[in-house]
Amino acid sequence: MKLTRPLIVAAALAAALAGAAFAGVVAHRSATAKTINVTEKEFHISLSPKKGAVGPVKFVIKNTGKLTHALAISGPGVKLKKTALIKPGKSATLAVTLKSGTYTLWCPVPGHAAQGMKTSLTVPGATTGGSGGSGGGTTSTPATTTGGGAAWA
Repeated sequence: MKLTRPLIVAAALAAALAGAAFAGVVAHRSATAKTINVTEKEFHISLSPKKGAVGPVKFVIKNTGKLTHALAISGPGVKLKKTALIKPGKSATLAVTLKSGTYTLWCPVPGHAAQGMKTSLTVPGATTGGSGGSGGGTTSTPATTTGGGAAWA
């Protein structure tokens, strides 16, 4: 019977470690950026999905048009973030941390938004419990363009 006690302690320790590992995986998964695919074409912007999520979001922008475009976003906690110019057939990414609210997205190339290249994105409130904000600021990472986009000043 003296051997039983160490086995019980070892089993409890193994269960605790497994639980901690599972919690780490869940926490990492919730911190992973969600992806929103953006298609730009004369003179329209489409989003998939059409609603965002609170937290880090990666916009993957594909220019399927014949003209050069870009993407800009502003809204709660995001004053203005935009990509470099995106040549026809090329793609870019824009990473932003979103809060609950409504965001405006548009093509900042002069005249494009006026011709209809604008849309909005709704981000519902956080699904996890809790009240109040963290008091922290919104962060974002620089946009990157693949396939030879020109710099946007």
